Amino acid sequence: MDSKEKEIIDEACAQPIKPENQKDQNISKINKILSDNSASEKVFDLLFVIDATGSMSSYIKAAKDETENISKELRNLYPEYHFQYGYIFYRDPIDSHNDIHEIINLTDQVNTLPEQIKKIRAYGGGDLPEDWAGAYKLANEKINWRNGVKVIIHLADAGAHGKEFTLSDKYPEESDKLKAELLKCCQNGIKIFGYVITNDANSSFNQSQNIYRRNGGSYEICEFKIVGGYSDSGSDSEEYKYKKIKKRRKKKKYSDSSDEFNMEKCEKKCMKEESDEEYKEDEDFEKKCKKKKKCKKEYSEDSEDESDEDCEIMKRKKKCNKKKYDEDRDSDKKCKRKKKCKKKKLYESDEDKDDEEDSYKEEMDEGTKKYSKQEKINNEFRTRVLNSVKSALP
Repeated sequence: MDSKEKEIIDEACAQPIKPENQKDQNISKINKILSDNSASEKVFDLLFVIDATGSMSSYIKAAKDETENISKELRNLYPEYHFQYGYIFYRDPIDSHNDIHEIINLTDQVNTLPEQIKKIRAYGGGDLPEDWAGAYKLANEKINWRNGVKVIIHLADAGAHGKEFTLSDKYPEESDKLKAELLKCCQNGIKIFGYVITNDANSSFNQSQNIYRRNGGSYEICEFKIVGGYSDSGSDSEEYKYKKIKKRRKKKKYSDSSDEFNMEKCEKKCMKEESDEEYKEDEDFEKKCKKKKKCKKEYSEDSEDESDEDCEIMKRKKKCNKKKYDEDRDSDKKCKRKKKCKKKKLYESDEDKDDEEDSYKEEMDEGTKKYSKQEKINNEFRTRVLNSVKSALP
């Protein structure tokens, strides 16, 4: 404080204050303190504009998982700033009339955001380009921006409608709408960071950047090309793994039941073959008997008694032999049948257990791979957002 200022303050304090003016003076002092505090508080509004069509579930999940982590890190890195976070999830109601855009307005209540984002589902899209103009219109008209640093982080894997943004588009008139909304963002002092997820979005981001920079705005583009993640945005990694394993088990069960069916089929076939063989054997046996009968007729009359006795003995022997033969033959057939069926059977009981364990391990590994891809997306998302915020700060 200068010496002159000190003198002025001392003079003011020395003068008696009239009672009627005391209240007004106190109010002015309070207003001055509040204005000084508000001037010292720095404001940062961060809006995520995310394509929420069918292919973007992994990135919606990353937003859900990482919002609180991003908020904590930014609070630690820049304690002088008061951060607010908001989301626009856009689709393509231009081409697919069932599609709607969804908004989560700017808020500092970060702990409520994951539950709100969890309700968002990736669906729709219609043709390849999406409704960028509609998303930026919501950013200009529906979001409660404050006076301070304003940033949009735009994630997209598909370009915008309009002939200037996408070469082969059914809705060329959308170009003018998107240009107008980008100019409004530029006039409002919003800085934009475009995250390119696939090459389909490249031309739209480049064209938007050219328009923005020509009008004095800040527009940065960075690649965010990571393949993978869940198809279901609301599922957790463990749920994902066990869903996949359950599917594999169902398939296994079906294959086992089909094996049983094949076994039955095989047994029927074997039985049919056996019955055919038996029929042939019976035919041969009848032929032999006929031959014997003919021989008996030709036998001399003198040896009739002896032949009858012999015949009875032979019959008994044959009967016993036949019975024994039939038993042996049945046991042989059963063995053959078992061998045939075993050859056709896909898995033995011990092998089944090993295969089941292997399939379980495979599915667990596959689930881990998928999870690691989602984890990679989450880490990249968090890192890139922190870098964007750093570069956006004055």
